[in-house]
Amino acid sequence: MATVQVSEAEKVYILHGIRDDLRVDGRGCEDYRHMEVETDVVSNTDGSAKVTLGHTAVLVGVKAEIGKPKPMIPNEGHLEFFVDCSANATPEFEGRGGEELGTELSNTLYKVFNNQHSLDLRSLCISPGEHCWVLYVDVL
Repeated sequence: MATVQVSEAEKVYILHGIRDDLRVDGRGCEDYRHMEVETDVVSNTDGSAKVTLGHTAVLVGVKAEIGKPKPMIPNEGHLEFFVDCSANATPEFEGRGGEELGTELSNTLYKVFNNQHSLDLRSLCISPGEHCWVLYVDVL
């Protein structure tokens, strides 16, 4: 993931803010930003949601399609993730700038959700070795 360089002056500023229970935006260290969740915001998906936290908005759409199980796990369905970091979010994402972060986030989501502990992937199996549900999760 991209590293952020912090100067000594910024480190002191952050540490004093922690000591004084104050963030840059005026909130206390324990205060949270207002969050909004909207569902069914994209009509051509099987499910969608938009989460807004501060000045950040994340839009997720899920499409379910019948597919073929992976040969190594014939009794499970599977997930496919695609994350697009919008060029509107920051100038760093212009062109192909957000592609590396998007790929890294997609891989992380795959690791988190594509296992027995997060989601029962067997419940996505229709007929072992023949048909299963494939959930395509697109994140913007």
